[in-house]
Amino acid sequence: MAEWIDFYVPFFGSREEAALFVERFERLTLEDSHHPAKIMMHQTQRLVSLAGDLPQIRPQRESLQLLFLLICAEHVSKLHDNFDEEGQSRAYTRRFFEELLPEEYRDSLRRGFISIDGEPLTVGEIVDLLYNVRCDVVHEGNYWGFHFADGQIPMLNTDPDVIVNIMFQDLKAIVVHGCIEAVQTYGGRQPQQ
Repeated sequence: MAEWIDFYVPFFGSREEAALFVERFERLTLEDSHHPAKIMMHQTQRLVSLAGDLPQIRPQRESLQLLFLLICAEHVSKLHDNFDEEGQSRAYTRRFFEELLPEEYRDSLRRGFISIDGEPLTVGEIVDLLYNVRCDVVHEGNYWGFHFADGQIPMLNTDPDVIVNIMFQDLKAIVVHGCIEAVQTYGGRQPQQ
């Protein structure tokens, strides 16, 4: 369990809190109706860690990193809703950010992106533009065209036309906090019809 605990420590107040979180869900068996929460906890660690490891293979290709964060958000959202069919990827990615993500992190997301003319964007508009970047990576092979802020200055992107005030690490933290919320609120509902 150390691997899971080490991953989650930065998102909790202490190592003990992270360990309690991991241990609570790690003990779930396949027969337990809450077992999908354990899968969400594991998949978050796996997919977000992959996103973090990508600069070692492809430096300065933040679109690739974004791809894995959005895959994580979509997957967790579908698991949380017991959706086990194909499709609706954009809708479930939006659901993650609009419904599962705690409000304080939605605020951070809104502060992190503004339109090219300086207008604020809604969470749905932000998710759509990020999802479009994801689609460019998946369907067009374009994994070099989108950039996050560098911590010093915002980044002006032209496709999509957006000013990004948030660093990749900040978006990663937002996604992980949303995943933690999803894990903790999973209710073991019956699969969607």
